[in-house]
Amino acid sequence: MRIGRWTVVGVAWLAAVAAGVAAAAEGEPVLDRCLVSLEEEAKVPAREAGVLIRLAVREGDLVSKGDVIAKIDDNQPQMERRKAKAEHDQALAKAESDVDVRYSQKAQAVAGKASEKAEQSHKSVPGSVTDVERDRLRLEWEKSGLQIEQAQLERRLNDLTAASKGVEVEAAENGIERRLIKAPLDGVVVQVFPHQGEWMQPGDPLARVVRTDKLRVEGFVDASKWGPDKVRNRPVTVAVTLDDGPQEFAGRIIFVSPLVESGDYRVFAEVENRQADGEWLLQAGQTVTMTIHSKQAPLPPASR
Repeated sequence: MRIGRWTVVGVAWLAAVAAGVAAAAEGEPVLDRCLVSLEEEAKVPAREAGVLIRLAVREGDLVSKGDVIAKIDDNQPQMERRKAKAEHDQALAKAESDVDVRYSQKAQAVAGKASEKAEQSHKSVPGSVTDVERDRLRLEWEKSGLQIEQAQLERRLNDLTAASKGVEVEAAENGIERRLIKAPLDGVVVQVFPHQGEWMQPGDPLARVVRTDKLRVEGFVDASKWGPDKVRNRPVTVAVTLDDGPQEFAGRIIFVSPLVESGDYRVFAEVENRQADGEWLLQAGQTVTMTIHSKQAPLPPASR
């Protein structure tokens, strides 16, 4: 039989808990009326202005971190990407080509031979090649050497141009990526704000996602009985009575307040939630009993 929302088993379990609290006065802290709250939640914002062309979630949907939940019109950055990609490919082709360098090197070799032959002819038959002609041929040989340097400089400039165009491609791709709105965490969508087809501004909230596999339990410890060193990083057991009877959840203390108020200090525990028939058993807003296993060794500090 049921008494309101409580089962007979639940009532008996509560009586056992009450007896346990008295017995634990000199043992482990048992905190009554601890509040369950969300440990992690996020209002997912739009990062770029534009028309919301796809909305892939609704209230109650489960999402994983990185899932695309909405998309803003990205036609403009798509066109910018295609343009930047074409210019990047063109710049790469120029940077990879060494035709001008090889041509300049061959031209220098030919000019050098012509100048050398003119000098030999002049030595063999003085006056056979005029001074002006020999100066001109020498100048052509020196000029071809400078053309090699110029061609090498052009290749380096083409490399820099290709790198610059590559950055433009990345910028366009980033613009496309910023128009994909993704879930920032694993959780449940509890609220969707806009409708598909609406105009979004940067910062406008699109959806609220809350994490449900881990929850926070807040309680207060009697500072006169248990010092912070007795509870910090200790494992905990959270107990609550639901329609199906009593349930227990494992967790650990992740925060101990350095402040004592009205004789108590506040602690937070991170608790692993679980499901039954597709529903999460522990829910934000519930009031639970938490036992801190102060006699057990502390756990390693929780990673952030």
